[in-house]
Amino acid sequence: MSNIPRDEACRRLPEPVQGDKDDEACSSPPSSHGEVVRRGVEIRSPVALVLCGGGSRGAMEVGFYRAIRDLGVPVDFIIGSSIGALNGACLGAGMRPEKVAELWCNFRRREALRIKLRGLLAPWRYAAFFDLDPLRRRLREVLPVTRFEDLPVPLIVVTTDLQEGKPVYWSETGDIVEPVIASMSLPGVFAPVEMEGCQFVDGGIANNVPLDKAVELGARTILMIRCTCCEPSLKPFRGIARVLVRSFSIALERKFAAELEHFRALVQVHSVQPRFPHEIDLLDFRYSGELIDAAYRQTIEYFTAPDAGAGSFVCSSNTIPAEGVAPE
Repeated sequence: MSNIPRDEACRRLPEPVQGDKDDEACSSPPSSHGEVVRRGVEIRSPVALVLCGGGSRGAMEVGFYRAIRDLGVPVDFIIGSSIGALNGACLGAGMRPEKVAELWCNFRRREALRIKLRGLLAPWRYAAFFDLDPLRRRLREVLPVTRFEDLPVPLIVVTTDLQEGKPVYWSETGDIVEPVIASMSLPGVFAPVEMEGCQFVDGGIANNVPLDKAVELGARTILMIRCTCCEPSLKPFRGIARVLVRSFSIALERKFAAELEHFRALVQVHSVQPRFPHEIDLLDFRYSGELIDAAYRQTIEYFTAPDAGAGSFVCSSNTIPAEGVAPE
């Protein structure tokens, strides 16, 4: 059992470094794009990178981070929920976004999950159909560091306490891998992770886009890309999995829309809504490379456009916009 500190309020983070950083894990040297960002977009420290859940669409967070790094935008700390916790662990540990992109593009389900026959045969007795043991082992192999205190960039991982019914945040000291696995453990699909005698499941259940935690920790600027934006669909949804995933995404999107309006009055929020020429199911990992590339290009566009920083794109169109066309 892990000895990770469990604290809903999250213990105090190390003081953020003001201004730009030289650490390669956080940003690259300022480029011409970076100069444009400084002229046209207000970036006030401390800067929080908020990485939300979104299943296979989480690949976009890698392209987003690569873009802000190439633009010379600093990041003082990372908060990750669900698949965002996985990306946050990789980036916070110092992995270059190109390496993380390679992991996404080479992803195979058998390398991340394992079927639990007992769950299939007796679902009324067992908590899940799959477990994430292969991913757990893989993370321990590829992460440069596996403890919070060794991270080059501070990381907060969001999980949901199944007993208490509230978000729990893990940071500062202790093992990284178990909280990350817990944050990705969608109930019913993956078994809860037991830590300190309690069960923890997907962080997206309690706080998929932790803007409130970023503000609580002192962020004056929040950077994020939206991975669960529910564009209207002209096609019916078939099958239990697709109906459940779509319904879950709608709930998350509605909650986020309300929170965004509230927190934009308190802090500068740069929220990029990616556009893709066709729908990508949250469980479809075939398009990781395309998602990463689209997110990279559209993040560069967002921060370098004449009206950059005016706000985030909103899910308001009746059809999915073609690539390169911003929703009104």
